[in-house]
Amino acid sequence: MPDKHLPIYAIKDFNPAPQREQYFYCSRLSRHLQIHLFIQKPHKHNFYILLFISQGTGTHTIDFEQYTVKPNTVFFLTPGQVHSWQLSNDTEGFILFFSPDFYLLDFPIQKLHRFPFFHAALRSPSLLLSEAAFSHLLPTIEKLQTEYAQQQFLKDDMLRSYLDVLLIQLTRLYQLDYPDDLNTTAPIPYLQSVEMLIEANYKTHQPVSFYADNLHITPKQLNEYCKRLLGKTTTDLIHDRIILEAKRLLVHSDLTIAQVAAELGYFESAYFFRFFKKKTNYTPEQFRKEYV
Repeated sequence: MPDKHLPIYAIKDFNPAPQREQYFYCSRLSRHLQIHLFIQKPHKHNFYILLFISQGTGTHTIDFEQYTVKPNTVFFLTPGQVHSWQLSNDTEGFILFFSPDFYLLDFPIQKLHRFPFFHAALRSPSLLLSEAAFSHLLPTIEKLQTEYAQQQFLKDDMLRSYLDVLLIQLTRLYQLDYPDDLNTTAPIPYLQSVEMLIEANYKTHQPVSFYADNLHITPKQLNEYCKRLLGKTTTDLIHDRIILEAKRLLVHSDLTIAQVAAELGYFESAYFFRFFKKKTNYTPEQFRKEYV
């Protein structure tokens, strides 16, 4: 049976440095993998991750979706996501962590929410770049790494500035691969807001009208926005989030199925059983046996 609690790592678990450095981390990937062997198993983080693959192959599993690792790939992870990887011995690149608090010290939260790749429920967490595009990012990454390794005056301010530049560069490259996500600018804030509302309320099974009222639009308008950009209704998004958490609990906790159901607001196990089977084609018990 899996551990009751899935590990949730903070930046200080990777670099026990002075307090002001516990909110940012940057390393060559090969060195990071060599030092931190514990990260091979599924785990969560309470910070954002940018993973740059310059060479190597393998797989990267993020919330039960498996992605191919190949050169010139960038992965984006948000706090709370479960991930693990299987990487070839020659894998190289860079890995960068930052906490929300670190970035928000200089920039508004609205700006952080504008970066499309940090919306796990709405966007792909993987971006395959051309060699030229990947090389275009390297000077900024190397400046971050150099600044991180030194103890210069206003170090954190410089790190935040370089980080902001890197996120903007990545957004421009992301837009080239996913233009439909960004070209329709009006609905995007609604989708980002509904994602946050779902994250805070999915266990309480609020109706679509609850989310629409919070956004000061009608349920019909919200559904139209969701369907136009994502091909899903608002209810689909809520159900997707419930199913994702159910999968996490079934695989990474030792809760009984009845306890998982109760944790997700289903106090009749039979209803949860039918809901999960309809959405995944597995019973909860079958899914647990498949992945444990």
